[in-house]
Amino acid sequence: MTSLNCQCQGYSHIETGKPCQDNSFSEVNPNGIAFAIISDGHGGKRYFRSEVGSKFITGIARDKMMAFISNFGDANLKGTPFTQRKSIKTQIEDKDFDKQGKIDKAFRQLFGSIIYEWNRKVEQHAANNPLTDKERRELEADWIKDFENKEKLEKVYGCTLIATAFTPSYWFAFQIGDGKCFTVDEKGQWIEPIPWDDRCFLNKTTSICDTDALNEFRYCYAGDGTIPVSIFLASDGLDDSFGSEENQENFYVQILKSLIKTGKFKTLKDIEEALPELSKKGSKDDMSIAMLYNEKKLKNMYKIFLQWQIANLKRHIEEQNKKIEASNKDVEALEAIPSPTPQNLIDLQYAQKDNQRALEEKSRLLERLTAMKEELDKL
Repeated sequence: MTSLNCQCQGYSHIETGKPCQDNSFSEVNPNGIAFAIISDGHGGKRYFRSEVGSKFITGIARDKMMAFISNFGDANLKGTPFTQRKSIKTQIEDKDFDKQGKIDKAFRQLFGSIIYEWNRKVEQHAANNPLTDKERRELEADWIKDFENKEKLEKVYGCTLIATAFTPSYWFAFQIGDGKCFTVDEKGQWIEPIPWDDRCFLNKTTSICDTDALNEFRYCYAGDGTIPVSIFLASDGLDDSFGSEENQENFYVQILKSLIKTGKFKTLKDIEEALPELSKKGSKDDMSIAMLYNEKKLKNMYKIFLQWQIANLKRHIEEQNKKIEASNKDVEALEAIPSPTPQNLIDLQYAQKDNQRALEEKSRLLERLTAMKEELDKL
C-alpha cells in the first residue's frame, strides 16, 4: 500500500484568523502495515483548543492501532468476513451481538485506550499551558469553568476521529463523529464501510470528548482477502462541499486517475492547491484528507474509472433533461395565461431562468462526456 494525506485551513478560518483545526496522518511502515487517520477539531468557541486535541488524537490512534495489530490482530482477524458494527451500546441491544465476543471486546479495548490516552494528554497539556490573558478576555465564563474543571476539560479540546489500518492479511477502520470514509474495489464499486451515525446531523456530531464516547465508536473489519484498492478518509469540511456522495466519489476518482497518470507527488501537490479553492467555493471549513491505495492494482484501473465517470455523467445529463422538461411545461403553462398577474410574470421569469440554467448545464456535461468518450476510444 501507498499513503497520502494533507489538510488545509478553511476559507472562513483565514478570514477570522482562526487556526486550522483539522489534522491528518498517513504512513506505510517497513512491515507493510499502513495507516491513514484524520481528526476534525470542533469549531465552536467553547472548543478553543480543539486544534491541539486533533493533533493529539491522530498520533495516539496510530500508536494504539499498532499495539492492537501486534497483540491481537494477526491471530484473530485473519480469515474474518467483512463485518460492520455500529456503536457497542447499540449492538448490546441486538440479540445477534455477543458482548463478550473476542473481536468486539478487543475493539472496545482499543477505543477505550485511545480515549484514556487522549484524556491524559489533554490534562497534561492544560496543566503545562494555563489560560492566556487573551483567552481569558475572549472566552465566556462558562468556557473558562470547563477548562478549570477536570471533569469537563476535554470539551475544550474536542474533536472527531476517523482511522484505518491495512496489514498484508486484513484491514479495519473506525470512527467517532462526522466526516466520511469511502472505499473502492477492483471493479470500481464504491461503498461507505463504516456505518453512519444519524446523531451526526448538520452542525451536530458525536465526539471523543463526549461522556459516552466509548459507546459512540463505529467500526468495520475484514480478513478474507477483500482488501479495497483504495480507502479515503475526509472531514466534513470536504463532505459538505459536494452536496452528494456521487460528486464526492467523482472527486476521489479524479485523484485516483491522477495517481495513475502523474504519480503521488504531483497528485498531492494538486490536492493541496485544490482544497483551499474547494473550501472557498464550498463549505468554507477546514478540510483534511488521508488515503491508502494499492499502487500495483491501481495501474490497471484507469479505464474502469473512466467508464464510471461516463456513466455518472449520463445520469447527470438525464437529471438535466428532467429539469428542462419540467421548466418547459412551466413556461408553456404560464405563457398560456390570458391575463397574467404580476406574480404570474415573476413566476415565468423564474421558470425561464431555470430552463436556461438546465440547458447550459446539460451543454457543459455533454462537452465533458464527449471528451471522456474520446479518451476511452483512444484506450
